[in-house]
Amino acid sequence: MNTTELLKAASIYARDMLTLNVTSRQERLEPRFVQRTPAAIVPRGNLILVSFGNVRAVVGLENLFLLDAHRPVVQDFASELVEVFSRRGEYQAGIHMFEDSPQYNELVFLEGLLRDTVESFNRRVRLYDPIVNNFLDKVSSDVYSNTGVHLLAPLKDSLQSFEIQVTQSVDCLADLLDDDDAMLNLLLTEKKAAAEAGTEVDFSRHEHVELLLGVYARQLSVILQEIRYMLGRLQSKQEFVALAMAGYRNRMVRMNVHISIAGLSLAVGTTVAGFFGMNLISGLETSPFAFYYVMSVTSISGLVVCMTSLNYISGNTMKMKAQQRLDEIETLASALSDMCALDYTLKHTAANKHIRLNKEDFHSLLRSARRSRDVTDQEVSLLFDVFDKVKDGEIGAEDLSFLEFMQSGLSEKVVKTRKKTDHVD
Repeated sequence: MNTTELLKAASIYARDMLTLNVTSRQERLEPRFVQRTPAAIVPRGNLILVSFGNVRAVVGLENLFLLDAHRPVVQDFASELVEVFSRRGEYQAGIHMFEDSPQYNELVFLEGLLRDTVESFNRRVRLYDPIVNNFLDKVSSDVYSNTGVHLLAPLKDSLQSFEIQVTQSVDCLADLLDDDDAMLNLLLTEKKAAAEAGTEVDFSRHEHVELLLGVYARQLSVILQEIRYMLGRLQSKQEFVALAMAGYRNRMVRMNVHISIAGLSLAVGTTVAGFFGMNLISGLETSPFAFYYVMSVTSISGLVVCMTSLNYISGNTMKMKAQQRLDEIETLASALSDMCALDYTLKHTAANKHIRLNKEDFHSLLRSARRSRDVTDQEVSLLFDVFDKVKDGEIGAEDLSFLEFMQSGLSEKVVKTRKKTDHVD
């Protein structure tokens, strides 16, 4: 479905495409394209425009339009949503007291979206944690070295990008919680029933939406604090290394001053001794080859010192090290450019305890989840080494133990919670 067909089918305006941040196909095909969609949950009459987490959608009373339906993460979300709706329908079909009660499909979708986003962000925080620990360990605390410091820059960039995404999500929910009318307009089913009855929706009904949004807003705030804590750790390490290097430079400056003072002191005695040195007899004055020996040794020594100094000034070794560091930065930045694909890859690996990925399988699965389908061997090696905790050449459930709490049947809990809520209503 193209943009024109979506506008007609969903009955929305062209300006609503800006809310959904719909981009051109040419832009999406760019190698380093990473879509940053501002978070938004906007009621539009009998529709709700949603751009939150990994999902962009247009929600109606009877229709749901999911954008980017070709993406694996969106397909995964759609499958989970279908399962939740089917279970909820089976539950209500078995209870006669709910036959005439409205099914608030828009709230079920909204809760599923918020739950999926919180789970995705939680997993991503757990994915960042070993990466941050791994590269902080590589940064030497030795004042004589700045090994690994250059790797912190792309890591901080990726974390800050993630922080912006979570902050926008928190602000979106906060704006909704501050607007009672907007929360009331999210109740599409009740609005339709009230319009048919010629009445207004009970104003107190917005409390149901407020309770739902408040729970997930607090969870997103906790995630945001964890991200800022990791950024603080990186900043602290950078400041420590900067202080250590500053102390080392101060020691070098002091040593240089001491050597200069010592040299100046010796120069006085050397100048005086030079006037008398020419009159001293060393025994070489009568040697016929002494002149040639002295000239050869001093010439070769001068040439060696000259070539060494020129090589140091030209910086060939430094250029090679700089190029190596630039390559490492590019690899790390590229590996962290699509955390959603990494999240999807490890989520499915951790969910099935029988799956064990070697480096080739990990490469294939990560490439299939990426938008650009472009994953280099250097990126795969970097990420594989980080998550291969056991160091057995494979990634399995035991390597992803930090994600186990995310696999504890959250969908079942949500269904049970919805059952209790419906029973109370």
